[in-house]
Amino acid sequence: MTDLTSTERRLLKTVQAGADELVALTQQLVRIPSENRPPAGGEQAAQVFIQKWLADVGVAAELIDLTRLQGLTEHELFFRGEGYERREYEGRPNLAARLSGQGTGRSLVLSGHIDTMPAGKTRWRRAPFGGEVEGNRLYGRGSMDMKGGIAAAMAALRAVRDTGVALAGDVVFETVVDEEHGGANGTLANRLAGYNGDAAVIAEPSNLQLYPAHKGFRIVHLTLRGRSGMSFAGEDLPNPVEHVGSLIDCFKAFRRRRRRAAAGVPEYAHDADPVPVFMNKLQAGEFSLNIPMQIPETCTLEIYWQTMPGETRQAIDRELFDHLSHWIEEHPSLKQFEIEHRFSHRWMPAARTDPEEPIVQTMRGAAGRVLGRPVNLVGSPFPCDMFVFEHFGIPTVLFGPRGAYGHGSDEYVEIDSLVQTAQVLALTLVRFCGLA
Repeated sequence: MTDLTSTERRLLKTVQAGADELVALTQQLVRIPSENRPPAGGEQAAQVFIQKWLADVGVAAELIDLTRLQGLTEHELFFRGEGYERREYEGRPNLAARLSGQGTGRSLVLSGHIDTMPAGKTRWRRAPFGGEVEGNRLYGRGSMDMKGGIAAAMAALRAVRDTGVALAGDVVFETVVDEEHGGANGTLANRLAGYNGDAAVIAEPSNLQLYPAHKGFRIVHLTLRGRSGMSFAGEDLPNPVEHVGSLIDCFKAFRRRRRRAAAGVPEYAHDADPVPVFMNKLQAGEFSLNIPMQIPETCTLEIYWQTMPGETRQAIDRELFDHLSHWIEEHPSLKQFEIEHRFSHRWMPAARTDPEEPIVQTMRGAAGRVLGRPVNLVGSPFPCDMFVFEHFGIPTVLFGPRGAYGHGSDEYVEIDSLVQTAQVLALTLVRFCGLA
Protein backbone atom coordinates (compact mmCIF):
# COMPACT_ATOMS: atom_id res chain seq x y z
CA MET A 1 0.00 0.00 0.00
CA THR A 2 2.99 2.29 -0.44
CA ASP A 3 1.23 4.34 -3.14
CA LEU A 4 -1.74 5.07 -0.87
CA THR A 5 -2.03 8.07 1.39
CA SER A 6 -2.23 7.49 5.13
CA THR A 7 -5.94 8.37 5.02
CA GLU A 8 -6.58 5.86 2.23
CA ARG A 9 -4.68 3.11 4.05
CA ARG A 10 -6.66 3.75 7.21
CA LEU A 11 -9.92 3.68 5.27
CA LEU A 12 -9.18 0.36 3.56
CA LYS A 13 -8.09 -1.23 6.83
CA THR A 14 -11.31 -0.06 8.48
CA VAL A 15 -13.38 -1.73 5.75
CA GLN A 16 -11.38 -4.95 6.11
CA ALA A 17 -11.79 -4.92 9.89
CA GLY A 18 -15.56 -4.68 9.42
CA ALA A 19 -15.79 -7.69 7.10
CA ASP A 20 -17.86 -9.77 9.53
CA GLU A 21 -20.27 -6.88 10.03
CA LEU A 22 -20.59 -6.51 6.26
CA VAL A 23 -21.52 -10.17 5.90
CA ALA A 24 -24.05 -9.85 8.73
CA LEU A 25 -25.54 -6.74 7.12
CA THR A 26 -25.94 -8.53 3.79
CA GLN A 27 -27.64 -11.42 5.59
CA GLN A 28 -30.02 -9.03 7.32
CA LEU A 29 -30.98 -7.43 4.01
CA VAL A 30 -31.53 -10.82 2.35
CA ARG A 31 -33.72 -11.94 5.26
CA ILE A 32 -36.08 -9.01 4.67
CA PRO A 33 -38.03 -9.93 1.51
CA SER A 34 -38.41 -7.00 -0.90
CA GLU A 35 -39.88 -8.76 -3.89
CA ASN A 36 -41.16 -6.75 -6.83
CA ARG A 37 -44.54 -8.16 -7.83
CA PRO A 38 -46.23 -5.72 -10.21
CA PRO A 39 -48.36 -3.80 -9.73
CA ALA A 40 -47.19 -3.77 -6.09
CA GLY A 41 -43.92 -4.41 -4.30
CA GLY A 42 -42.71 -5.26 -0.82
CA GLU A 43 -39.74 -2.94 -0.41
CA GLN A 44 -40.90 -0.86 2.58
CA ALA A 45 -39.59 -3.06 5.42
CA ALA A 46 -36.11 -3.16 3.89
CA GLN A 47 -36.12 0.61 3.38
CA VAL A 48 -37.09 1.21 7.01
CA PHE A 49 -34.31 -1.14 8.13
CA ILE A 50 -31.72 0.75 6.06
CA GLN A 51 -32.98 4.10 7.35
CA LYS A 52 -32.51 2.93 10.95
CA TRP A 53 -29.09 1.44 10.20
CA LEU A 54 -27.95 4.73 8.71
CA ALA A 55 -29.31 6.67 11.69
CA ASP A 56 -27.30 4.42 14.01
CA VAL A 57 -24.09 5.42 12.21
CA GLY A 58 -25.00 9.10 12.22
CA VAL A 59 -26.51 9.51 8.74
CA ALA A 60 -30.02 10.93 8.40
CA ALA A 61 -32.00 9.42 5.52
CA GLU A 62 -35.34 10.42 4.03
CA LEU A 63 -38.09 8.07 2.85
CA ILE A 64 -39.64 9.50 -0.31
CA ASP A 65 -43.29 8.80 -1.11
CA LEU A 66 -43.48 8.34 -4.88
CA THR A 67 -47.24 8.92 -4.89
CA ARG A 68 -46.68 12.50 -3.69
CA LEU A 69 -43.71 13.41 -5.87
CA GLN A 70 -44.63 16.24 -8.19
CA GLY A 71 -43.90 15.67 -11.87
CA LEU A 72 -43.11 11.95 -11.63
CA THR A 73 -46.05 10.51 -13.55
CA GLU A 74 -45.83 13.28 -16.17
CA HIS A 75 -42.16 12.70 -16.93
CA GLU A 76 -41.26 11.21 -20.32
CA LEU A 77 -39.30 8.37 -18.67
CA PHE A 78 -42.12 7.34 -16.33
CA PHE A 79 -43.41 3.84 -17.06
CA ARG A 80 -47.07 3.46 -16.16
CA GLY A 81 -47.62 0.01 -17.57
CA GLU A 82 -50.88 -1.70 -18.41
CA GLY A 83 -52.47 -4.96 -17.35
CA TYR A 84 -50.01 -7.20 -15.52
CA GLU A 85 -47.28 -4.60 -16.08
CA ARG A 86 -49.17 -1.85 -14.23
CA ARG A 87 -47.29 -0.03 -11.44
CA GLU A 88 -48.53 1.19 -8.05
CA TYR A 89 -46.45 2.92 -5.37
CA GLU A 90 -48.48 3.03 -2.17
CA GLY A 91 -46.19 1.84 0.63
CA ARG A 92 -43.14 1.65 -1.64
CA PRO A 93 -40.86 4.52 -0.61
CA ASN A 94 -37.46 5.39 -1.98
CA LEU A 95 -34.65 6.15 0.45
CA ALA A 96 -32.08 8.91 0.08
CA ALA A 97 -29.42 10.49 2.27
CA ARG A 98 -26.97 13.30 1.65
CA LEU A 99 -23.63 13.45 3.45
CA SER A 100 -22.63 17.06 3.02
CA GLY A 101 -19.02 17.81 2.25
CA GLN A 102 -17.23 21.14 2.52
CA GLY A 103 -18.63 22.34 -0.80
CA THR A 104 -15.27 22.41 -2.56
CA GLY A 105 -15.24 18.99 -4.22
CA ARG A 106 -17.22 16.90 -6.66
CA SER A 107 -20.39 15.14 -5.54
CA LEU A 108 -21.07 11.43 -6.04
CA VAL A 109 -24.25 9.34 -5.93
CA LEU A 110 -24.03 5.76 -4.62
CA SER A 111 -27.12 4.04 -5.97
CA GLY A 112 -28.79 0.66 -5.73
CA HIS A 113 -32.23 -0.87 -6.16
CA ILE A 114 -33.65 -2.55 -3.07
CA ASP A 115 -36.34 -4.51 -4.93
CA THR A 116 -35.63 -8.06 -6.03
CA MET A 117 -37.20 -10.52 -8.37
CA PRO A 118 -39.67 -12.86 -6.63
CA ALA A 119 -38.21 -16.06 -5.23
CA GLY A 120 -40.24 -17.87 -7.87
CA LYS A 121 -41.62 -21.39 -8.06
CA THR A 122 -38.42 -23.21 -8.98
CA ARG A 123 -36.81 -25.42 -6.36
CA TRP A 124 -34.29 -23.80 -4.02
CA ARG A 125 -31.73 -25.99 -2.26
CA ARG A 126 -31.37 -23.28 0.38
CA ALA A 127 -34.01 -21.04 1.89
CA PRO A 128 -34.43 -18.05 -0.46
CA PHE A 129 -34.58 -15.62 2.47
CA GLY A 130 -32.23 -17.46 4.82
CA GLY A 131 -28.96 -15.67 4.09
CA GLU A 132 -27.12 -18.95 4.55
CA VAL A 133 -23.32 -18.85 4.38
CA GLU A 134 -21.30 -21.75 3.04
CA GLY A 135 -17.63 -21.23 2.37
CA ASN A 136 -17.19 -18.01 0.38
CA ARG A 137 -20.84 -17.86 -0.67
CA LEU A 138 -23.81 -16.09 0.88
CA TYR A 139 -27.08 -17.42 -0.53
CA GLY A 140 -30.51 -15.87 -0.91
CA ARG A 141 -32.79 -13.86 -3.15
CA GLY A 142 -31.17 -10.51 -3.83
CA SER A 143 -27.79 -11.49 -2.39
CA MET A 144 -26.15 -10.87 -5.76
CA ASP A 145 -28.78 -8.61 -7.35
CA MET A 146 -28.24 -6.36 -5.57
CA LYS A 147 -28.35 -6.33 -1.78
CA GLY A 148 -24.70 -7.35 -1.62
CA GLY A 149 -23.71 -4.22 -3.53
CA ILE A 150 -25.98 -2.07 -1.36
CA ALA A 151 -24.43 -3.51 1.81
CA ALA A 152 -20.95 -2.82 0.42
CA ALA A 153 -21.91 0.82 -0.26
CA MET A 154 -23.26 1.11 3.28
CA ALA A 155 -20.01 -0.34 4.64
CA ALA A 156 -18.03 2.22 2.62
CA LEU A 157 -20.10 5.05 4.09
CA ARG A 158 -19.60 3.69 7.59
CA ALA A 159 -15.84 3.45 7.09
CA VAL A 160 -15.75 7.11 6.05
CA ARG A 161 -17.69 8.06 9.18
CA ASP A 162 -15.72 5.81 11.54
CA THR A 163 -12.34 7.07 10.36
CA GLY A 164 -13.41 10.71 10.62
CA VAL A 165 -12.59 11.44 6.98
CA ALA A 166 -13.88 14.88 5.95
CA LEU A 167 -14.82 14.96 2.28
CA ALA A 168 -14.72 18.07 0.13
CA GLY A 169 -17.74 17.04 -1.95
CA ASP A 170 -21.17 15.66 -1.09
CA VAL A 171 -22.10 11.99 -1.14
CA VAL A 172 -25.65 10.91 -1.93
CA PHE A 173 -26.63 7.40 -0.89
CA GLU A 174 -29.88 5.95 -2.20
CA THR A 175 -31.85 2.74 -2.43
CA VAL A 176 -34.67 2.86 -4.94
CA VAL A 177 -37.74 0.74 -5.60
CA ASP A 178 -39.09 -0.86 -8.78
CA GLU A 179 -35.99 -1.39 -10.89
CA GLU A 180 -36.82 -4.99 -11.73
CA HIS A 181 -39.31 -5.93 -14.45
CA GLY A 182 -38.08 -3.00 -16.55
CA GLY A 183 -39.19 -0.44 -13.99
CA ALA A 184 -36.72 2.38 -13.23
CA ASN A 185 -39.44 4.71 -11.91
CA GLY A 186 -37.76 4.67 -8.51
CA THR A 187 -34.47 5.87 -10.00
CA LEU A 188 -36.33 8.58 -11.89
CA ALA A 189 -38.10 9.69 -8.70
CA ASN A 190 -34.89 10.45 -6.81
CA ARG A 191 -33.55 12.48 -9.71
CA LEU A 192 -36.71 14.58 -9.64
CA ALA A 193 -36.45 14.85 -5.84
CA GLY A 194 -33.08 16.56 -6.27
CA TYR A 195 -30.72 13.82 -5.09
CA ASN A 196 -28.22 14.27 -7.88
CA GLY A 197 -24.47 14.61 -8.22
CA ASP A 198 -21.56 15.19 -10.57
CA ALA A 199 -21.37 11.43 -11.16
CA ALA A 200 -22.92 8.18 -9.96
CA VAL A 201 -21.93 4.61 -9.17
CA ILE A 202 -24.54 1.85 -9.24
CA ALA A 203 -23.38 -1.15 -7.19
CA GLU A 204 -24.86 -3.74 -9.57
CA PRO A 205 -23.13 -7.14 -9.59
CA SER A 206 -20.36 -6.52 -12.12
CA ASN A 207 -18.09 -9.38 -11.01
CA LEU A 208 -15.54 -6.75 -9.90
CA GLN A 209 -15.32 -5.39 -13.44
CA LEU A 210 -16.01 -1.80 -14.40
CA TYR A 211 -19.06 -1.34 -16.61
CA PRO A 212 -19.32 2.12 -18.23
CA ALA A 213 -22.06 0.87 -20.57
CA HIS A 214 -25.18 -1.24 -20.39
CA LYS A 215 -27.55 -2.81 -22.88
CA GLY A 216 -31.15 -1.91 -23.51
CA PHE A 217 -34.00 -4.23 -24.39
CA ARG A 218 -37.25 -4.57 -26.29
CA ILE A 219 -39.97 -7.20 -25.81
CA VAL A 220 -42.72 -7.96 -28.30
CA HIS A 221 -45.56 -10.49 -28.31
CA LEU A 222 -46.38 -11.69 -31.83
CA THR A 223 -49.66 -13.53 -32.30
CA LEU A 224 -50.78 -15.66 -35.23
CA ARG A 225 -54.57 -15.40 -35.24
CA GLY A 226 -56.75 -17.78 -37.22
CA ARG A 227 -60.11 -19.33 -36.43
CA SER A 228 -60.73 -21.95 -33.77
CA GLY A 229 -62.78 -25.10 -34.24
CA MET A 230 -62.57 -28.56 -35.83
CA SER A 231 -62.83 -29.17 -39.56
CA PHE A 232 -65.79 -31.59 -39.42
CA ALA A 233 -67.22 -30.38 -42.73
CA GLY A 234 -63.95 -29.76 -44.52
CA GLU A 235 -63.62 -26.15 -43.40
CA ASP A 236 -60.28 -24.49 -44.01
CA LEU A 237 -58.92 -23.96 -40.49
CA PRO A 238 -55.17 -23.29 -40.64
CA ASN A 239 -53.54 -24.21 -37.34
CA PRO A 240 -51.34 -21.44 -35.88
CA VAL A 241 -49.42 -23.98 -33.79
CA GLU A 242 -48.27 -25.79 -36.92
CA HIS A 243 -47.02 -22.54 -38.46
CA VAL A 244 -45.36 -20.91 -35.46
CA GLY A 245 -42.20 -22.80 -36.38
CA SER A 246 -41.81 -20.46 -39.35
CA LEU A 247 -42.08 -17.51 -36.96
CA ILE A 248 -39.38 -19.05 -34.76
CA ASP A 249 -37.14 -19.47 -37.80
CA CYS A 250 -37.85 -15.83 -38.64
CA PHE A 251 -36.33 -14.73 -35.35
CA LYS A 252 -33.40 -17.06 -35.60
CA ALA A 253 -32.59 -15.14 -38.77
CA PHE A 254 -33.29 -11.87 -36.92
CA ARG A 255 -30.72 -12.93 -34.31
CA ARG A 256 -28.04 -13.25 -36.98
CA ARG A 257 -29.00 -9.86 -38.39
CA ARG A 258 -28.87 -8.18 -34.98
CA ARG A 259 -25.31 -9.28 -34.26
CA ARG A 260 -24.09 -6.60 -36.64
CA ALA A 261 -25.52 -3.92 -34.31
CA ALA A 262 -22.60 -4.13 -31.87
CA ALA A 263 -20.15 -2.63 -34.36
CA GLY A 264 -18.61 0.58 -33.06
CA VAL A 265 -19.27 0.00 -29.33
CA PRO A 266 -15.81 -0.81 -27.94
CA GLU A 267 -17.04 -2.19 -24.60
CA TYR A 268 -18.80 -4.99 -26.49
CA ALA A 269 -16.18 -5.58 -29.19
CA HIS A 270 -15.12 -8.95 -27.75
CA ASP A 271 -18.62 -10.20 -26.91
CA ALA A 272 -19.49 -13.21 -29.07
CA ASP A 273 -23.21 -12.36 -28.99
CA PRO A 274 -23.53 -8.74 -27.86
CA VAL A 275 -27.19 -8.31 -28.82
CA PRO A 276 -28.87 -11.66 -28.17
CA VAL A 277 -32.39 -12.44 -29.30
CA PHE A 278 -34.36 -14.81 -27.06
CA MET A 279 -37.67 -16.52 -27.70
CA ASN A 280 -38.89 -16.81 -24.13
CA LYS A 281 -42.51 -17.94 -24.13
CA LEU A 282 -44.94 -19.74 -26.40
CA GLN A 283 -48.66 -19.99 -25.70
CA ALA A 284 -51.57 -21.54 -27.58
CA GLY A 285 -54.90 -22.69 -26.25
CA GLU A 286 -55.45 -24.01 -22.75
CA PHE A 287 -55.25 -27.44 -21.13
CA SER A 288 -58.79 -27.87 -19.80
CA LEU A 289 -61.69 -30.28 -20.25
CA ASN A 290 -64.01 -27.28 -19.99
CA ILE A 291 -62.82 -26.06 -23.39
CA PRO A 292 -63.86 -27.88 -26.58
CA MET A 293 -61.32 -30.05 -28.36
CA GLN A 294 -60.34 -27.67 -31.14
CA ILE A 295 -57.65 -26.00 -33.16
CA PRO A 296 -56.62 -22.91 -31.16
CA GLU A 297 -57.53 -19.52 -32.49
CA THR A 298 -54.17 -18.01 -31.60
CA CYS A 299 -50.55 -18.85 -30.93
CA THR A 300 -48.36 -16.19 -29.31
CA LEU A 301 -44.57 -16.00 -29.24
CA GLU A 302 -42.65 -13.67 -26.92
CA ILE A 303 -39.38 -12.28 -28.27
CA TYR A 304 -36.86 -10.42 -26.10
CA TRP A 305 -33.84 -8.78 -27.66
CA GLN A 306 -31.11 -6.52 -26.41
CA THR A 307 -29.90 -3.26 -27.88
CA MET A 308 -26.71 -1.23 -28.01
CA PRO A 309 -25.92 2.33 -26.88
CA GLY A 310 -26.95 4.75 -29.60
CA GLU A 311 -29.83 2.67 -30.95
CA THR A 312 -33.22 4.39 -30.84
CA ARG A 313 -36.64 2.88 -30.30
CA GLN A 314 -37.77 4.06 -33.72
CA ALA A 315 -34.83 2.37 -35.46
CA ILE A 316 -35.24 -0.82 -33.43
CA ASP A 317 -38.95 -1.11 -34.22
CA ARG A 318 -38.40 -0.34 -37.90
CA GLU A 319 -35.75 -3.07 -38.10
CA LEU A 320 -38.15 -5.56 -36.49
CA PHE A 321 -41.06 -4.86 -38.82
CA ASP A 322 -38.89 -4.68 -41.94
CA HIS A 323 -37.45 -8.09 -41.13
CA LEU A 324 -40.86 -9.58 -40.36
CA SER A 325 -42.51 -8.23 -43.52
CA HIS A 326 -39.73 -9.58 -45.74
CA TRP A 327 -39.97 -12.96 -44.03
CA ILE A 328 -43.73 -13.14 -44.61
CA GLU A 329 -43.24 -12.37 -48.30
CA GLU A 330 -40.77 -15.24 -48.54
CA HIS A 331 -42.99 -17.58 -46.48
CA PRO A 332 -46.54 -16.95 -47.76
CA SER A 333 -48.11 -19.66 -45.57
CA LEU A 334 -48.03 -17.07 -42.77
CA LYS A 335 -50.42 -14.91 -44.78
CA GLN A 336 -53.23 -17.26 -43.73
CA PHE A 337 -53.17 -15.55 -40.34
CA GLU A 338 -53.65 -12.12 -38.95
CA ILE A 339 -50.32 -11.25 -37.33
CA GLU A 340 -50.77 -9.03 -34.31
CA HIS A 341 -48.11 -7.44 -32.15
CA ARG A 342 -48.00 -5.95 -28.69
CA PHE A 343 -44.93 -4.46 -27.07
CA SER A 344 -44.56 -5.71 -23.52
CA HIS A 345 -42.78 -3.77 -20.78
CA ARG A 346 -41.19 -0.41 -21.39
CA TRP A 347 -38.68 0.49 -24.06
CA MET A 348 -35.41 0.25 -22.14
CA PRO A 349 -32.67 2.23 -23.89
CA ALA A 350 -29.01 1.33 -23.59
CA ALA A 351 -26.53 3.83 -22.15
CA ARG A 352 -22.81 4.55 -22.22
CA THR A 353 -20.47 6.82 -20.28
CA ASP A 354 -17.37 8.20 -22.01
CA PRO A 355 -14.33 6.28 -20.68
CA GLU A 356 -12.50 9.60 -20.25
CA GLU A 357 -15.02 10.85 -17.69
CA PRO A 358 -13.38 11.50 -14.29
CA ILE A 359 -15.60 8.97 -12.49
CA VAL A 360 -14.52 6.21 -14.89
CA GLN A 361 -10.84 7.00 -14.55
CA THR A 362 -11.03 7.51 -10.77
CA MET A 363 -12.87 4.28 -10.17
CA ARG A 364 -10.65 2.35 -12.55
CA GLY A 365 -7.62 3.46 -10.57
CA ALA A 366 -9.26 2.67 -7.22
CA ALA A 367 -10.38 -0.78 -8.36
CA GLY A 368 -6.96 -1.57 -9.78
CA ARG A 369 -5.32 -0.56 -6.51
CA VAL A 370 -7.63 -2.66 -4.33
CA LEU A 371 -7.69 -5.71 -6.60
CA GLY A 372 -4.00 -5.58 -7.45
CA ARG A 373 -4.58 -5.95 -11.19
CA PRO A 374 -5.52 -3.83 -14.21
CA VAL A 375 -9.28 -3.34 -14.50
CA ASN A 376 -10.67 -3.42 -18.02
CA LEU A 377 -13.69 -1.46 -19.20
CA VAL A 378 -16.36 -3.82 -20.50
CA GLY A 379 -20.04 -3.52 -21.25
CA SER A 380 -22.64 -4.82 -18.84
CA PRO A 381 -24.35 -7.98 -20.13
CA PHE A 382 -27.67 -6.82 -18.69
CA PRO A 383 -29.93 -3.76 -18.93
CA CYS A 384 -30.37 -1.56 -15.86
CA ASP A 385 -31.40 1.94 -14.76
CA MET A 386 -28.17 3.74 -15.71
CA PHE A 387 -30.00 5.24 -18.69
CA VAL A 388 -32.00 7.41 -16.26
CA PHE A 389 -28.81 9.01 -14.93
CA GLU A 390 -27.64 9.52 -18.52
CA HIS A 391 -30.90 11.32 -19.30
CA PHE A 392 -30.11 13.78 -16.49
CA GLY A 393 -26.53 14.30 -17.68
CA ILE A 394 -24.92 12.38 -14.80
CA PRO A 395 -21.93 10.22 -15.88
CA THR A 396 -22.42 6.78 -14.34
CA VAL A 397 -20.59 3.47 -13.98
CA LEU A 398 -21.55 0.08 -12.61
CA PHE A 399 -19.33 -1.71 -10.12
CA GLY A 400 -20.19 -4.47 -7.69
CA PRO A 401 -19.44 -7.92 -6.31
CA ARG A 402 -19.16 -11.37 -7.87
CA GLY A 403 -21.93 -13.92 -7.67
CA ALA A 404 -24.20 -16.15 -9.69
CA TYR A 405 -27.78 -17.23 -10.40
CA GLY A 406 -29.32 -13.78 -10.23
CA HIS A 407 -33.09 -14.01 -10.84
CA GLY A 408 -32.79 -17.79 -10.33
CA SER A 409 -32.84 -20.29 -7.50
CA ASP A 410 -29.82 -20.55 -5.18
CA GLU A 411 -28.65 -17.03 -6.02
CA TYR A 412 -25.45 -16.19 -4.18
CA VAL A 413 -22.81 -13.50 -3.73
CA GLU A 414 -19.13 -14.17 -3.02
CA ILE A 415 -18.14 -12.86 0.39
CA ASP A 416 -14.59 -11.77 -0.40
CA SER A 417 -15.92 -9.68 -3.29
CA LEU A 418 -18.27 -7.84 -0.90
CA VAL A 419 -15.27 -6.59 1.06
CA GLN A 420 -13.37 -5.70 -2.10
CA THR A 421 -16.39 -3.81 -3.45
CA ALA A 422 -16.69 -1.83 -0.22
CA GLN A 423 -12.99 -0.96 -0.35
CA VAL A 424 -13.18 0.18 -3.97
CA LEU A 425 -16.22 2.33 -3.20
CA ALA A 426 -14.58 3.86 -0.13
CA LEU A 427 -11.40 4.68 -2.04
CA THR A 428 -13.46 6.14 -4.89
CA LEU A 429 -15.32 8.42 -2.46
CA VAL A 430 -12.06 9.88 -1.16
CA ARG A 431 -10.45 10.28 -4.57
CA PHE A 432 -13.48 11.58 -6.47
CA CYS A 433 -15.01 13.85 -3.82
CA GLY A 434 -11.64 14.91 -2.44
CA LEU A 435 -10.54 15.63 1.12
CA ALA A 436 -11.57 18.80 2.89
